Amino acid sequence: MKLFSADGEPAVVGVGEAPLAVFAIGQFARGFIAIGQVAVGVIVVGQVGVAVWGVGQLGFGVGWFTGMVAISGRGWPLRLIPGLDPPRNTPVALAFEAIAQGGPEQEGYVRAGVTSSVRGARLEVDGRELPVKLTPKVAGALAAASQRGSPRQVLAHLRHAASHVVCDGLVEIPGQRSTYGMGFQIARIALLVLLSAAWWWILLRLPMEV
Repeated sequence: MKLFSADGEPAVVGVGEAPLAVFAIGQFARGFIAIGQVAVGVIVVGQVGVAVWGVGQLGFGVGWFTGMVAISGRGWPLRLIPGLDPPRNTPVALAFEAIAQGGPEQEGYVRAGVTSSVRGARLEVDGRELPVKLTPKVAGALAAASQRGSPRQVLAHLRHAASHVVCDGLVEIPGQRSTYGMGFQIARIALLVLLSAAWWWILLRLPMEV
């Protein structure tokens, strides 16, 4: 294995049109760390990239990728045109009685918990099941939330329909989704260190030539 290559031969450092190296820089770069118009490797930067961790305009990342168009386990989108995100406004919650005792056109959001009963997932307030009719879409969403155990509370959109109250929409309350804990983040870093160590262990066992 060469220390440096500019003709596409395997090397520690490679440059050119199609380098294949640990550190590869070129138009079509392949390596542990690859930088190029098209880059394939573990850590890549390129217009088009395939990687475990990468940054580019278009890419695929097994673990993490940031790009304008990307498919990955985790990542962030990059804007084509910079701008400001609109604020996330939570609807104003009303008391259930205000809607239940209102007129035919009365509607609004009620903060309710997600609970399970013999009839399936239902909405409840202060331990009391709400006497509302769920649309099929809402019933399916509540069943999925009940199985996952999250979210535990939602903002339910209720409206008067004839002689009963109907729930035809749900809004998730921000801040209820579970995030990856510190242990998971430490494990990810340890896995990256282990992968890097294994790569270099294999590399140093190969015969090298200049």
